[in-house]
Amino acid sequence: MARIVVADNDPDALDLALTDLRLEGHEVHGASDAAGAEALVLTLFPDVVVLDYRMPPGESGLDLAERLVTDDADLRVVIYSNYQSVELSRRAAAIGVRFLAKGNLRTLRAAVLAR
Repeated sequence: MARIVVADNDPDALDLALTDLRLEGHEVHGASDAAGAEALVLTLFPDVVVLDYRMPPGESGLDLAERLVTDDADLRVVIYSNYQSVELSRRAAAIGVRFLAKGNLRTLRAAVLAR
């Protein structure tokens, strides 16, 4: 199973993702913003990072994702967000990050396991 960091500013969405991935047997850690997620990444060295796109008032999940994959090309990063646009999907694809619509936990589970 994987070590996963999940960040979402919506406490209910964060709790749902954490619970679901834990029930799948993963070691999962949560943060409510990009800064907290980055701190967890630097201390836990996760296999996968799942980030919401919008986490006001701080940095976006996609901005953090870009920095994380620049620092570690092998780190799997998934953007899991209600906010969808073609431009954001293209930007995510350009940096090698999957951009998923929030709400489908089966898709999230598959993305966490995909290489």
